[in-house]
Amino acid sequence: MVSQQKVKEWVDLYLSHINEITPEVHVRDEEGYKFRAVDTFQQNFNLEAPDLAAMLERSIEDNNLVAGSWYFPRKMLLIFAEEHESETRNTLRELFDEDKLVAERIDVAESTFNRLMEARNRELGETAHSFIGIRFLSLLLGYRFPKGHNALKPREWKMFCGFLDEDFRIPNHTSSGTQYETFKPYIEKIREYIKGISQVQNLRDQLTRGLSFRDEEFYWMAQNVIYVTARVLAGRRGAEESQQISTSVLERPVEVIGEDGPGGMEFPLEEYLENFIVRNWRNIDFGESLTLYVDDEGTPAQQYPTSEGFIDLLAKDDKDNFVVIELKKGRSNQQVVGQILAYVGWVRNNLAEKNQKVRGIIIAADGNRSLHDAVSMVSDFISVKYYRVKFNFEDPI
Repeated sequence: MVSQQKVKEWVDLYLSHINEITPEVHVRDEEGYKFRAVDTFQQNFNLEAPDLAAMLERSIEDNNLVAGSWYFPRKMLLIFAEEHESETRNTLRELFDEDKLVAERIDVAESTFNRLMEARNRELGETAHSFIGIRFLSLLLGYRFPKGHNALKPREWKMFCGFLDEDFRIPNHTSSGTQYETFKPYIEKIREYIKGISQVQNLRDQLTRGLSFRDEEFYWMAQNVIYVTARVLAGRRGAEESQQISTSVLERPVEVIGEDGPGGMEFPLEEYLENFIVRNWRNIDFGESLTLYVDDEGTPAQQYPTSEGFIDLLAKDDKDNFVVIELKKGRSNQQVVGQILAYVGWVRNNLAEKNQKVRGIIIAADGNRSLHDAVSMVSDFISVKYYRVKFNFEDPI
């Protein structure tokens, strides 16, 4: 059951964030591009255009809504429009047919594009993924009908719905169309709420200034409030955990494991350690075969947002079990165990199948006795590893 008080709390978190960074920064650096992208689509989309691919390229801006290091549905849609113009045109026509049920339209479109991708992979001997699923198809609907459809980012939307309703769950393998319908009543609650808030109205006006698109029904403002608050909430949870750990380290004498402390060098920031591991994943010996998890949206699980904070890295082992990886650039203590246990619990309750196990690995430069004592109580699914970085010079040959 949706809590109206929770709706208010969610919006209050959003407005607090806006006040902290200023509306100008929010519009310029955070969310303004999304509203411009809707306007671009509205100005250029014409399903009867002779050159379908060229029209779609003009209509769909190349931004992080439709493209990323792993996520490339815009590119694949353009390829399909060139290689299968008639079928792609008919599929989009069906997707945008408002006389039919939206859940069915989404599922049919996804199935069609999956079939085209499979045929292309067979022809080229590849195993690529188009990632034309709920995220991209709902985005197209939101572009085409911004007064009546929601553009979804399932990770953040699940956080939002779980915040409003503690009993909210979407079972694994639920079809994209059914997921869309499941999210809808939760989005409607917040959309109706924000329509009556003057500060949100003013932000809407700033985000659409100079555009033909005005977002009169607040569908894109609802998307804005849900996404931004989800990221803020996850970031604050993670920051609170980090602060607790930092404070604990300062307040307690640290009993180091090993007399000489950590070997090698430390990364100055955890972000550097994280990016180094991701970029060199295939060359790193984890002591087992691990693969960085990529969700159904095509997004790699680096800084994976959850209601407990951001998971640094989420991987899978060769038995298809989840592995939560928590990184600490320097010396760590027992506080990190509570942090990683929260993430393991979240993955177990929100991502894992019944037959999938979830475990965690803490990677740090070093640790104290309290860390190892804490891990010893949960050693069947939590382990610790110390990273070592060496920097050597060699003479040219």
